[in-house]
Amino acid sequence: MDDLNYDIAVIGGGIVGTTAAYFLAREGMKVALVERGRLAGGTSSKSFAWINGTSKTADENYHRLNARGLAAYCELAVEFGEDALGLNPAGSLNVVRRSDAAGYAAAKERARVLAEFSYPATWVDRKVLGAMEPHVNFPDDAEALYAMADPCLNAPHFVRFMADQVRARGGTVYEDCAAQTLEVRDDGQVTGLVTEKATLHTERVLLAAGPGTPEVLSELTGYDAYAARFPLRKVPGLLLRTPSNSPHRLIRHVLYLSMDAEIHMLPDFNGGLKIGADDTDGMVEADSALEHLHNVAAILLDRAKDYLPGFAGRDCLDKCELTVGVRPFPEDGHSLAGALPGAKGLYLIATHSGITLAPAIGGLMAELITTGATPEMLKPFTLERIKGF
Repeated sequence: MDDLNYDIAVIGGGIVGTTAAYFLAREGMKVALVERGRLAGGTSSKSFAWINGTSKTADENYHRLNARGLAAYCELAVEFGEDALGLNPAGSLNVVRRSDAAGYAAAKERARVLAEFSYPATWVDRKVLGAMEPHVNFPDDAEALYAMADPCLNAPHFVRFMADQVRARGGTVYEDCAAQTLEVRDDGQVTGLVTEKATLHTERVLLAAGPGTPEVLSELTGYDAYAARFPLRKVPGLLLRTPSNSPHRLIRHVLYLSMDAEIHMLPDFNGGLKIGADDTDGMVEADSALEHLHNVAAILLDRAKDYLPGFAGRDCLDKCELTVGVRPFPEDGHSLAGALPGAKGLYLIATHSGITLAPAIGGLMAELITTGATPEMLKPFTLERIKGF
């Protein structure tokens, strides 16, 4: 029975739950990490995985939280090394055309705000772009916002590394083990977590189940309304991974090309490209047929070919990996993180941009859970702001 006693159980073996489990274990807590399938088997393995605060400038608190995520990755890289984490310090380029008056003005305004927030970014012209990305066919009037500190991540690799760190600090990782119900006293205090494999004895449970948060919370508590009314949408997106382009590195940075046809690409860790676009995300559903996914993927490959003359384009479609990632998106667009109001010992994280935010929210939640005090940076994102909680 002593082996099943834990200071906290974390539900969810994606990047958010696993990273939070690491920070809790680093604070000296005995952690059980519970995942219904395999680690990083869900959204984390189907994410574009660009770490940044560059694209989040509309709200300063949310930008600062994302910038904290970037800083936390830098701190982890100093401690463990980029290769151990699966981190590529590529930098990002958001490319626009001067002839696109609205798009150019929006990018310039973003650059101004980032400078105001002291975020590492600068503006580069067409000549510099050509030197930074020699394989890319940029229009003559192309310029870009260059965020030199933005890395990209091999997210499944990172998740497995974080899980190993949890184990090294005395924690246990339960895979293929669905969480079922909470054990709770009459006063609302959590006393345990019933799972498929065992009942874990703990007075603290942290739920980080990504897009499945409403359903899992409903199952844990027996309160059906969570499944229907929890303030979280599920947003599908198509991600395409090409085979290796060796001996060439067709792109060197994370590229957001906001020109004639929007596309975003980054150098994948297999030597190929990882490709997506906002408009093609809207063309797919979580259960889209494979034939339809192939048709949408062909659109992405044609766009990539337009910018990369040396790329195979749709000729490599049959060798590409296509995945639809279902991303959690809180209704107001900002993260949900904190104690569940009215419960004792039950905590929750639900967030978009989980790749960027995992070490920021993970560290802040570890501070909240171990000290009982909500860190200032986390206060704008607690669940009390949502009407009904």
